[in-house]
Amino acid sequence: MKVDLKKLMVIPIVLVAFSLAIIINNILTYGFIIDRDVELSGGLRITIPINESVDVKKLESSIKDSHVRIARGYNTNILILQVKERNESEVIEKLKSIINFDEENIEIGKIDAAIGDVFWRQAGIAIILSFVAIFIIIFIAFRNLIPSFSMVLSTIFDIIITISFLSLLDVKLSLPVLAGLLMIIGYSVDTDVLLATRMLKRSGEMKERIFSAIKTGITMTLTSIAALICMYIFSGGTVLRDISLTLIIGLSADIINTWITNTNLFLFWLERRESKSS
Repeated sequence: MKVDLKKLMVIPIVLVAFSLAIIINNILTYGFIIDRDVELSGGLRITIPINESVDVKKLESSIKDSHVRIARGYNTNILILQVKERNESEVIEKLKSIINFDEENIEIGKIDAAIGDVFWRQAGIAIILSFVAIFIIIFIAFRNLIPSFSMVLSTIFDIIITISFLSLLDVKLSLPVLAGLLMIIGYSVDTDVLLATRMLKRSGEMKERIFSAIKTGITMTLTSIAALICMYIFSGGTVLRDISLTLIIGLSADIINTWITNTNLFLFWLERRESKSS
């Protein structure tokens, strides 16, 4: 089966444009690329295992400046309430009047707004430094700006798409999500290096080398996604669920950005290099 990779470029272009539109809307709405969890903005985070259905809208309207999410697990569901600086006992009393729960199972986290801002700045610095380090390492390995630039660009696209879809799924930016984003950066570069090394080989036709890399890379990614889906479904904790969901979206985006976007950029670069040398 013949596949025209150049024609498939419309897929990542549309996907990135759609994702950028969501992020721009978030900036206009929240002042950030995605709404932040209390870990990064400050406030209360209350986690309660529940066995009954909950009217999320009613709960949010009853508790001012709150955000409610239900994390559905295999054995139990978990209600996650995030609220800006409020009296802890007042919030719990409000919850008691709306839903039934065992107070012994409540997990309450309280973070000062100043500490949240520090976490946010440190996370931003970590992501920027990771991109700089990746660019330097790739440039040293390949000694050319084009593959280095294309790999970093592909990784940036993975992050943009992941953030936009997390926003659509009403997942806030938290420390577990940030950990997942950093993992995506590493995984994306791994598949990009696989593609580059196969395409730069001298033996065999270019198309054979490309599709050999695609077969290997997609197999690796799909097995990882399958394991992450199991972790998302069967894990009871919200931390593991947030990390696994972030990685599922990011690795899915990486299939498109590595094997369509990057392949076309590499082909363009190699064709130009060959035409100059001939």
